[in-house]
Amino acid sequence: MNTRSITLVFCITVLLFSCTSANSKRTVMVADIDPISAGKATLSMEKFFSSNLEPKEAAVVFAPRTDSVYLQFVYQTTTYRQFWDRPSREKFIAALEQYQKDFDAKNLTIKKSKSRQAYGSVKAVVEWGQFSFNINSRGYPEINLGYFFKDNNPYFTVLQREAGDTIFGERESVRITAYFTRAQAAALAAVFDQAYLLSLVDVESEALPSRTEEVPDEYID
Repeated sequence: MNTRSITLVFCITVLLFSCTSANSKRTVMVADIDPISAGKATLSMEKFFSSNLEPKEAAVVFAPRTDSVYLQFVYQTTTYRQFWDRPSREKFIAALEQYQKDFDAKNLTIKKSKSRQAYGSVKAVVEWGQFSFNINSRGYPEINLGYFFKDNNPYFTVLQREAGDTIFGERESVRITAYFTRAQAAALAAVFDQAYLLSLVDVESEALPSRTEEVPDEYID
């Protein structure tokens, strides 16, 4: 094998290793049990073919093996599962705390270009399908944390961007904005709190295993 061939093989190996690393995360398994209910979240979304808001309820599920939480909700006849890993949940909590401060200090702006992702973004895993028992699409959208004004009222928002289907490549998930009142967002932040999640499986944070598990970005068991 000549020098050029060796160099080519080396580059390909490095590229494959990089891709594998980018598509996996190291996480601590908090308990070896199946996903369990962590409660429900109340929020609002825009109606079909309308900008008016309608209240919705999302199921909140905790997956202890991958320390992930997903919200399951229906939007425009499609069922979605929006996954949040621990760093993303912590960023949600921090974003809400800053929003509360900006709200109280009257520092909010009506310009969507500035408010849409005022508190940063996270990368998420989203699954969707026509029914909860037939969720067969998966994408990796960016989620923006910010706020919007609706009818002169501010809402804390979670804006899920569009994402292509990485399984079949046939469908694209639509853009979805979840609107929260301060009380609703605070209720979800309480569910996202790690101490609360560990209490669901009777695990103390000091008793977590020191070993880590390689899990895919999907955070799916």
